[in-house]
Amino acid sequence: MGRASVVAIGIVLLLAAAALATHWKAPPEAKALQNPVRPTQASVQKGKELYMTYCAKCHGLRGLGDGPSVGSLRVQAGLNLTILGSESDGEIFWKISTGRAEMPPFELILMPEERWHIVNFLRTLKGR
Repeated sequence: MGRASVVAIGIVLLLAAAALATHWKAPPEAKALQNPVRPTQASVQKGKELYMTYCAKCHGLRGLGDGPSVGSLRVQAGLNLTILGSESDGEIFWKISTGRAEMPPFELILMPEERWHIVNFLRTLKGR
């Protein structure tokens, strides 16, 4: 194996390790949180309105991290829809509630029911 191959493999391993290190995991107790808001059309619509007001400026309209404020961020703002799809409603609710880095803790801004509406909306983004 040549030097270029070893360097390439090293870079791939470093990138993979960085990707794993940056995955944001909710605590185990968050997984058990049950969403008390049924994902009705009205709930999803309310969640979309809240998302567009509070989240889209960084996360973008479809969660791709391409919102108008993204240029001023120090961290990547795209939602990993694959990971999002594997997380429980409680884990997503916890992340919205607590925030991270430049994302504020929305438990200080939005009522719990509003955060659950956002969870219901985010579920509609999965797989888009």
